[in-house]
Amino acid sequence: MKKFIASFLTVLILLCIVLLSGCGGEKANTPSDETKQGENTTEESTSNKGEETNTSTNQNVEIRAAWWGDTKRHELYNNIIDRFEAANPGIKVVREPVSWVDYWDKLTVQSASGEAPDFMGMHPQFASDYVGRGVIEPLDSYIKDGIIDLSNFSQAAIDSGKVNGTIYMVSMGLTSASMFVNASFLKDLGVNVPSFDWTWDDFKSIGLEVRKALDAKGEKDKWFAIDGSGAYQFFRYWARQRGGDLYTAEGDLAYDEEDLVTWFKMWNDLRENGVVPDAATTTEYAKATLEDSLFAKKKIAAASVPANQYKLYCNAVPDSEIIIIRHPVMKDGQIGEYIEGAHFAISSKTTPEKKLAAAKLLNFWVNSESSMEIYKLDQGVPANTKMAEFIMPLLDDKDKVIVEYVNKVSKIARPTTFPPAGASEIDALFQTIAESVRFNQKTPEAAAAELIAEAKKILESKK
Repeated sequence: MKKFIASFLTVLILLCIVLLSGCGGEKANTPSDETKQGENTTEESTSNKGEETNTSTNQNVEIRAAWWGDTKRHELYNNIIDRFEAANPGIKVVREPVSWVDYWDKLTVQSASGEAPDFMGMHPQFASDYVGRGVIEPLDSYIKDGIIDLSNFSQAAIDSGKVNGTIYMVSMGLTSASMFVNASFLKDLGVNVPSFDWTWDDFKSIGLEVRKALDAKGEKDKWFAIDGSGAYQFFRYWARQRGGDLYTAEGDLAYDEEDLVTWFKMWNDLRENGVVPDAATTTEYAKATLEDSLFAKKKIAAASVPANQYKLYCNAVPDSEIIIIRHPVMKDGQIGEYIEGAHFAISSKTTPEKKLAAAKLLNFWVNSESSMEIYKLDQGVPANTKMAEFIMPLLDDKDKVIVEYVNKVSKIARPTTFPPAGASEIDALFQTIAESVRFNQKTPEAAAAELIAEAKKILESKK
């Protein structure tokens, strides 16, 4: 166990090093023990007497909290909020959980009408857009006043929540993308399970073996893997392997038409050979919950998923052996991996009382043992190093698989760039154009040219 704890602490240090380069800034002030645990703060700042402050009394406030996930995650988060409400009897939390895809569609509409939830999940991929539209509240004053405690966060983890030098988000946990593979699915077909360092050639060859074995059994409605052609973050790993990325440090595109043409052609080939589902099936399951997904229904054996969701996927297919491996790599290609993770944020479009209550919920979530007993590794390794130590004895074998994977990735990951304003629009554009390629409405060449032209217009309009 000591050896495992040492390994775990080592990965935390490595995560902080690779998460962001060029870290700097001052350390946040440490609040009282009551504030750390999410208790109500009753004293006003003496330097702002008579004015509304972040530490004013907060009683009988109702806030809305939104997040993405599946039924199991909703259960976990509801339990955490139940504990928060018990510790803060003056605060009532209305919960608004939805799936990943529905979450961003809904948040776009809510934000446009000034109705964004008071407490929300946020992702670096989209943060610049929401900051630019004034949807997210700056958190520096709450940190200064001790409402949100980041004293046990590394500077790298703190900086991961900054946009233009201001803290707008707090890390939910540190993780990395991965491929989940149903080893039992493959073994039942007599197909070898891929290794951790498999290649894109392996991806296709294993997929063809799976297709042949499934056809022999008359199972035409099953495939090897999910169609990732429209997943912008999946494309990001692939582009990084080719020496690019999604964006440059200056906020321009870091890939070109050739990258996109090659990407779309590769998935067309996999689709035509029955390695991944047909276009209609992919569209049908695009917004399915985990319980109703192709993976849970055992219609595919492999999917691209953040490592922190390993237990959720294992629970979805409890009678199967699930392994975690890297995304396929290119022969002689560069490292695609980088450390990532979702964040918490609060709305700037709500009342001071609700902002304060949301900030207290955020602090309770990432800094209290009461929360961490439930939360554990749901969104990755806790950014709060003391909480990471606290959960160690609570981890089961599946949790340790996640830690082991993140440990491996942290040793090879390289830095990436923060997506600029317009990234959420380009993500949606990518999905739409990829779908048109899947349905043969556009050639890879036409799709690539359109995407590059439109993406450049979006980025230019935000500068």
